[in-house]
Parts: sequence; structure tokens; C-alpha cells
Amino acid sequence: MSKETTLISAIRDVAENIDKNIDVNSDPQFSHKLSEWMESHGLTRVTDPEGTVCQLACFNCLLKITLYKLYRDAGKDLQPLSSNTDLYSCLTHAHAETQDQAFKENVLDCLIEPVGESVFAPLLEARHHLINREASIDEVGRIFESLVPQEARRRLGQFRTPMYIAEFMADWAVQRGGDQVLDPGIGAGVLTAAMYDAKHTAEGDAHVDEMWGVDLSELATVMSSTALKLTNGEGSPNFIQDDFMETSTEGQPQRPDQQNPHVPPKMDAVVSNPPYSRSHELSREKKNRINRIAEDEAGMEISQKAPMYHYFFVHAAQFLNAGGRMAFITPARFLETNYGITLRTFLLDHFDIHGMILLDGDIPVFENVDTDPCITFLEKNVDEESNCATTFVRADKWPGAEPLFEAVGGDVQGKMSYGFVNQVAQRELMPEFNWTEYIDPESVDAIPGLKPFREIADIKRGIATGKNDYFCLTQAEVDEWGLNEEYLVPLIRRTKGVSDYDLREHENWKQWLRDGDEAWLLYCYDEDGEPITDIDDPELQAYLEHGEENGAANSYLAQNRTPWYVVDQRDAASILVTYMSKDGFQFIHNKAGVVSLNNLHNVFLDGYEDTEVEALLAYLNSSVANAIAKRSGRTYSRGLHKIEPNELKDLPIVDPDDLSTGEATALSRKFREVCEASRDNDRNVDAEMQELDEKVIEVISPGQQTLDLPRRGTD
Repeated sequence: MSKETTLISAIRDVAENIDKNIDVNSDPQFSHKLSEWMESHGLTRVTDPEGTVCQLACFNCLLKITLYKLYRDAGKDLQPLSSNTDLYSCLTHAHAETQDQAFKENVLDCLIEPVGESVFAPLLEARHHLINREASIDEVGRIFESLVPQEARRRLGQFRTPMYIAEFMADWAVQRGGDQVLDPGIGAGVLTAAMYDAKHTAEGDAHVDEMWGVDLSELATVMSSTALKLTNGEGSPNFIQDDFMETSTEGQPQRPDQQNPHVPPKMDAVVSNPPYSRSHELSREKKNRINRIAEDEAGMEISQKAPMYHYFFVHAAQFLNAGGRMAFITPARFLETNYGITLRTFLLDHFDIHGMILLDGDIPVFENVDTDPCITFLEKNVDEESNCATTFVRADKWPGAEPLFEAVGGDVQGKMSYGFVNQVAQRELMPEFNWTEYIDPESVDAIPGLKPFREIADIKRGIATGKNDYFCLTQAEVDEWGLNEEYLVPLIRRTKGVSDYDLREHENWKQWLRDGDEAWLLYCYDEDGEPITDIDDPELQAYLEHGEENGAANSYLAQNRTPWYVVDQRDAASILVTYMSKDGFQFIHNKAGVVSLNNLHNVFLDGYEDTEVEALLAYLNSSVANAIAKRSGRTYSRGLHKIEPNELKDLPIVDPDDLSTGEATALSRKFREVCEASRDNDRNVDAEMQELDEKVIEVISPGQQTLDLPRRGTD
């Protein structure tokens, strides 16, 4: 028989004795109080609520006497316990001696106290099974789940965090030994104990009085205090028995009825497995109350469909110092649902979102629970604008902590042995977009109506000269050599610093000439597009001889061309594409008629009117297309993205011919507004881009607020 089974058997034997020998109804006031406790803990749903509450009362007692011994062994002035001891006098003294809130009397104590001390002999014996056990912390949670049927735990959204997940989250969130840390919804104390261990392995001294936790259940406070003490923690933690949503931190107004005199300070780390209760599980009164609290804190409306963990995200953020870290494990549904738009918006506004790890349902996280868990890693904003890269991970199996830390750190990308990793600049994330699509490398195939770019365009690299400082000329150099413009074409030499979404002859190209940029390219083709081989222009002849003298004729490319000075033939492309970027690829409307070097890709379109080209550009510059392009291309160290012409040819795009006149006109108008905003310092380009994104989504996914692709169901 296992020790865990021994513990449960001892609890059930004593509970059966209590159930037979106590008459709860003899004291109407206590009976009412106990009924309220059972209702608040979901026990009214179970088959034998009275038997279950008796078992929990025994479990509560077992934990308290275990905790008592741990404090006594640590040197506290506590007398030894025996079956003849006045137990509750000892526990009252322990509360005063240790200041540990777990020793406070609760309704479960009142249930057992009248029965007599002799029934505690089996529990006194059983407590030794919890002490000095390697898995004792996990065991506390397992015993609780064995005693409380799942229908009651589901009512409260209570699902125990496995130790390996708890350690993974805590190791990321806790940065220093002296961090103030919080577990909102402490439950069985697994996360709290993991954070305390993480503090000890971090630099600096760790103290138990830096541990904070809040839970509505007194039993959770007892479980967590015992679990923490089992890690040999010195001192007493700060655990508060209260509704977390109505608990305030320093700097916030305090409720008159706040049950704990200790006001939690601002935290350096918050790690949580919040309640998963759905909106319909909450009373209308409670739903309205917490909704008001969260809306005031978030500064926005929150859907009445939001589950409890939405509110925990918002409220926990109020407890966090700037630069502090937060790790949550929740269902992944908020990534894709319409009611999750508000939460996604809140996270984007208040955090650097370092990572979101979606765990496959087959990974043993929550037993007998049909959900795909998501671990979210957040850091409270220090600056208003985030430069963070967000890593999305789909883990089909648990690879261990280190590979996932590497992924969240931005060191790996693409298909992995355990799943898939994708990194996206946070500024490109749209709250209206279905974020699970960032995790699925094949999801773009499911977008209806898109086709490969190659079907409507010819895509090539820009011109490779072999010696750019010879072939690219300023206006001063053209004048110095007296070159005729018939041997030159307008050029965009460098892409750095180009923020416009369309290039114009007067505002861009001629300004480059005035600024002394190399805005001309030597281009020796005649009117029929044939290379010029018979040179009868003395100025051109002199410049070509200069090229032979300074080595321009000796480059690898020049030696493989006939004649050497005739570069690749290119017309001016309709669209120019930046092919390497951290922030996203840019698709530029080439209205200036310039050619480019191979630092830009060239997109040649034929047969499209200006409105249709602009509609295509609206799509190409949207966050939707950029997310797809990044997955189509390659990612290098620290989030640098690159896409090659062949990869660009396969990019799924919207064919302007497939758009209605109204759709094409609307997209064209939005793109022109973005172009104008990029040239006007008084206009907000980001706001215009957001509107462009919304219009693109509306066209791709008409009538829906999110890009609702058929990968996972949504509410």
C-alpha cells in the first residue's frame, strides 16, 4: 500500500467516524455557516456533500498538525501534540507564535472540534508520511483531488498544476533571490513552493516573508503553507484568505471590509494557475462586481462571456512592478475567441509578451480535462512602446524546460522535434487576429480565396552590378563625366531610412538627387532593349575606360557579362519589396519608376489598374500578410526575418481580379491613406495601419471580427 493511499485511508476512516457522531443541525447558526462554505466550494454538486466535507475537515486537520510539527522542529516554542492534547489551544498558540495564517480557526476546525481528541490518533500517525518525503508537496494536491470529486473542482475551475510545469513557470518569472512574489489563487501551493525554490537558486538571499498568496478558501491557505514549509522554508509566508479580485495592493484604495491587515506590496513576480470558471458558473452579482473592477483597471469594456482567468490577468497586472514578470497557465481559448480580443488588447498595451506556449492536449497537464493549456510569459512594460519579439510555441510533446527556454529567448525558430516555434514582432500582433494561427505553420493554406503570388506576378531579385560604387552615380558625378541620361536610369540605392509606402518622382527620387545620393544607375541599353555595344559617345567611352582602370570590369559578375558594363536588364518594377527585416517586410508602390539593386526584390504586374495594384498593396502591407510571409521565409538570430524570391512566389495573396469593385476601392483608399500618413509627421501611421489591417481582415473573412480559420473551434 502506498503512503498516499495510507494518508487517504486515514482521512476517510476518521471522517466516517465524525460523520456518524456529529449532528450539524443541532446548531442552526453553524449549520448555515457550513452550508455556505459547501456552496462556495462546489460541494453541493457532489453525491455525498456531508461525507466530502468531513473528509476535507480531516485533511485540514492533518495539514495543520503537520505544519505544527514542522514549525516545532524548526525551533518554535510549541509543545508536542498527542491524542490527549487540547489541539485547538495548541493551534491558537501556534498562530500567535508563528503569525502563519494557516493556523487561524476556520469552519472545518469547528466541524471537528466537538468530536474529541481521540479520533486524531490516526492523523497524528499519518502526518509522518508527509514529512521528509521527496514528493510531499505534490502529494498535498493529489490528496485534495482524491477527496474532492471533479464536478466540485470544475465548478470552481480548480485544476492542480503539475510540479514540472510549476518549476518551469517559476524559473522564468523569478529573477532574484529577494524578489517579492505572488500566487493569486494558491490552491495546493505547488506554484508557491516552486517560486520559493526558484528564489533560492537565483542570486541573492531568499526569505519566506517575501512569499505572498491569496485564495478565497481557508483550506487553500492551509495547503499552501504546509507545502511551502515542506520545502524547509524559514519564517512565515503572507497568505491572505480573501477574494483575489477584491484584494488591493499598495497604492490602491483599500476595502473597508478587507479581511487581512497586511496590504501586499508591488511584486517582482506573479505566477498563477487561475480559476478556469466559465462566465455562466458565476452569479450575476459576482460577475457584475468583478467586471466593474477589471474594467476600471483595464480602462476598457470586458465581454460578459469572459471566464474568470481573464479578470485575473487584468487584476494581477496591478500588483506587478515595472519590469516584473508574470507567468500564467490557462486554457488557450483566449488566443482565438471573440471575447478574448479585449484580453489580447490588454496584454499588448501593458506587457512585453515574451512567449505563448500552447501545449497539446495529450501532454499530461490537467487530468481528465479537455483543454489545450497555454503558458503565457509576460513582462510589465517599462517603456510605452514594446520592442519585444513574441515567441509562439506549439508543443506536441513535453521537451523539458531548457528547449522551451531557448525558444522563448528567441534562439530557435521553425519546426522542432517537439513541435513548432514562430517569432513575431509584438508591434505586428493584432488583437482582432486569431493568434493560434501564429502557432500553426500550415494554417495559411486554410484561408479561402488566396492564391500563390506567382500566379499574378513575375518576381525577381534586383540588379546585381558587381561594383556598386562604380555603376551607381550621384548627379554631381553624372555632371562631372558629362554622361547622357540615355545611358542612365533612375535608381533607389539604399532602403535604409525609407519609411514611405509609395515612391514618387518629385518627393523621393529628385530629393535623393538634391541630397547628393547615388540616384542614377549606368544602364547601357537602347530603345529596343538591346545592349549597347558600339560606343560612339566620347563621354560614355571615357567613363567605361575609367571602369576598366579601377577594376569594375574585373569583378566576377562583370567577367561573366558581354559586354562587361551591361548589367541585368530590368524594367521598373510595380512593387519593390524589402526582403530582410526584424519589424516586417515592406511592399512599396514604385510610382517613381526607379530600378533597384539586389537589396530589394522586384514584383512585376501586368494588366492591373492603379486601384487594383493599391488594393494588392494594402493586403501585402497588412499584419496578416506579414505574418504569413514570415512563416514562408526564414528567421535568423534574434528575430531577423528573410524571404527569398522563390518563397515570395509562393506567398498566398489576394488577387485583385477576385475582388469586387467596392472591396478593391476600399482597400485602395486605405493604402493611399497609409501612404499619406507616412509622409505627414502630424499623422499617426500606426492608427492608419490598424485600420488597414481591419479592412483586410474584413475582406478576407467577411462578417467576422477575427480571422476565423478552420483549425480550432471558437466560442
